[in-house]
Amino acid sequence: MDSQTLVFVFAAIMFVSVMAFGYIPLSLELSSNRLKQLTAIGAGVLIGSAFLVVIPEALEIFEGHEEEGHEEEGHEEEGHIEPSVIGLSILIGFVLMLLLETFGLPHAVHHDEDKDLLGLSATIGLIAHAAADGLAVGASVSSSTETGVIVFLAIMLHKGPAAFGLSSFLKHIKLEESKSKLYLIMFALSSPIVAILTFFTLKDTSFATDDNIGLALLFSAGTFVYVATVDVLPEVHSHDHDNDPPVWFVLLGMILVFLTTLISHGH
Repeated sequence: MDSQTLVFVFAAIMFVSVMAFGYIPLSLELSSNRLKQLTAIGAGVLIGSAFLVVIPEALEIFEGHEEEGHEEEGHEEEGHIEPSVIGLSILIGFVLMLLLETFGLPHAVHHDEDKDLLGLSATIGLIAHAAADGLAVGASVSSSTETGVIVFLAIMLHKGPAAFGLSSFLKHIKLEESKSKLYLIMFALSSPIVAILTFFTLKDTSFATDDNIGLALLFSAGTFVYVATVDVLPEVHSHDHDNDPPVWFVLLGMILVFLTTLISHGH
């Protein structure tokens, strides 16, 4: 399969999987307590995906690139990514989301009258993250088919759960169903559109390097951490919890991601 066909296939799979996973919470009739638990699990999945899937995949890409450099040049230093750059890429993703929410939108203060704003804020955060995912997929496919498949699989590990987490959150804050579906469609379209645009922009250019793909993934991880910790977790903790503490469900979400990574590395 040629790279142009591949990027369109990846775009279609991303859209369908996000819509399918995202529609599950919207179609279920759940009690308020169950929704809180689902939202907490979604937050855990977002955080776990950033630290257990996206960041390790970026580091593997850097590592593979450096090994290739050593094989070709003996002691190649040009391809080396400094540890501070790795941290900075994640931080830039986090800070961009902070600036978007602070200046691009009135700040959502997590009160009942701000539910529309809070839902929009979380959605914009995940759309920015999804755009970074699309950037990584498009750049990787334009670089090489093999790298494209690896990056795509890493992104698909968290794409469905992220959509599930977003929809659970939107239903938890009692956003209108029509708005929830619109936000879900916007989220589902962002990665495919950016992936296709990036592919045709970077095709046959020198920008589609392994290092740049890795940096795009790290940026993506930073946006993930922001949405989970600033938008979703405070909402989970903002209610009285007479039953199970939400922290156990957040941890459960992280454990589910960890088990997924173990299974995926096992074969």
